[in-house]
Amino acid sequence: MAEYDPATFQLNNNSPGTTHVNGFNQKSTGYVTLLILILLTTLAGFGTEVYLKANAENRMVKRETQSRQALYLAEGGIEWAKAHLLVNPELRQGNVALETGRVSIVIESIEGGYKVISKGRSGLAIRKIEETLQLDTGNWVLISYQELHY
Repeated sequence: MAEYDPATFQLNNNSPGTTHVNGFNQKSTGYVTLLILILLTTLAGFGTEVYLKANAENRMVKRETQSRQALYLAEGGIEWAKAHLLVNPELRQGNVALETGRVSIVIESIEGGYKVISKGRSGLAIRKIEETLQLDTGNWVLISYQELHY
């Protein structure tokens, strides 16, 4: 049975099989160590979760940026085709390489105009646009516009 020591304001548990280290019961130091280990494991788990979410969001932003760049490249390819068709109406294809990606342009002659298909690539993203155009007194008239999902 434990005895109270009024000089130290502590209970003295000198039961057989109990050892004391620096005034603490050895069983209680084991529980504290286990509690600290569980706390550190939980904090490490939360830290890993925050890192993984931030990394996933960063990848999504990068993919969205590349997708927009690919769309802008494809639109630039259409404009490139318009400018070159004014000079050379027999043009049927072209490729343009820019710092942010590449554009492949295919031009088909149709009755009264042209069908221009422009495919922009930026990183892993690919966007494709198809426009039907007619030339009317030196100005291009847009007949149809379609974004093609690749």
